[in-house]
Amino acid sequence: MNCVKCGNPIVEGNKFCMICGTPVQAAPQAPVAGNAPAPGPAPETAPVAPVEINPQTVAQAQPQAQAHSTYQQIPYAAPTTDGTNINIPIGRKYRVVCPDCQTVGDALKRDASFGFACPRCGKAYAYGGQLLIYRMGNGLPSAAIVPVAIYIDNVFYGEVANRESVRIMLSSGTHVIGLGARPGTRINRMQSNQFQITVGPQTNNLAFKVSVVYRYMGPYGLELKQCNPEEVPDI
Repeated sequence: MNCVKCGNPIVEGNKFCMICGTPVQAAPQAPVAGNAPAPGPAPETAPVAPVEINPQTVAQAQPQAQAHSTYQQIPYAAPTTDGTNINIPIGRKYRVVCPDCQTVGDALKRDASFGFACPRCGKAYAYGGQLLIYRMGNGLPSAAIVPVAIYIDNVFYGEVANRESVRIMLSSGTHVIGLGARPGTRINRMQSNQFQITVGPQTNNLAFKVSVVYRYMGPYGLELKQCNPEEVPDI
């Protein structure tokens, strides 16, 4: 059974939709063929009590449904280019380090121009390529919560959470990427292998996967591997 308002599936036995809170409507029963008895007087019915919706349950269910529908409706799409600058489809998330205010921030692409605006100061710059980084899920809860920082040319580009995908806009030229511990933390020995990449007209769409590696009686390690952009989910 699906909700008559939002269309999401409803588990059998539920009295209301866990997504939008709409009460479940009973399906009408078809009349049975044959001699039906004459209708008698309508029985007295007690007033129906209003359905109580738990706001916490609805709040927990809503983000999961939105994340699933977003992944289904916005699959991976290759960026476009004018030969020098790169552009991504409208509605995709990107991360920049602003050359003016040095802010690290995520923003959404809102137009078809080649400019990527800083979420703080609003100044927009064009970039030659994109770098996709996907942090693969880890089974150990302690490894899943380990903060993993992104460094490009020794500049801090924010963090990537467990099972998160990040799109970073880069200028044309040669860059060195690597991952490590959050700046200022005590687990500063955690560091991944590094890659030197060249961003240009023929190499403007690069992708990597990172895993947190558990080490017995030692600090966690980081493993960085190059992959195809199509392997990066929800990007």
